[in-house]
Amino acid sequence: MFFLNGLIHNISKDIDLNKKNIFLYDKKNNPKTVKYQIIETSSIKGLEKYSCGEPKTRYLPLPKKTDISIFLVPQDCGDFEYRYYLITIKNNTVIDNLYVEGEWSEPDGEQDKETTSFSMDKKYILIVKTQTSTSSKSENYIINDDGKIIKQ
Repeated sequence: MFFLNGLIHNISKDIDLNKKNIFLYDKKNNPKTVKYQIIETSSIKGLEKYSCGEPKTRYLPLPKKTDISIFLVPQDCGDFEYRYYLITIKNNTVIDNLYVEGEWSEPDGEQDKETTSFSMDKKYILIVKTQTSTSSKSENYIINDDGKIIKQ
């Protein structure tokens, strides 16, 4: 019994519960029911690229990293109604972007559908997962202190 207690004690010392990966964002959006916030497109330099030609841009705010705002912006004005780009904003200027969530398929090619999703942890590491019916890949990115999204 003493040996088992010592073993359990040693194992619990090796596990640091504070190192547990906490996600700031880890969900999938339903483009039909999501509630967006609205911002004047002209209020941020470079935002017009993500506004679908509209004077106001829809977005979902994600947790800020110091002075970097992070938005999830729908890009549903093209061929696909479910596509989101993550954009970083610093000093009222779009710094970077990354396609992080949505679905893509060829016309009449529903069996070849590609689904992309992402999560962001407390260190602002993005994990972007892309799945098809035959494969799955995961890529890691980090948002640096300048607002750049860098592949790791």
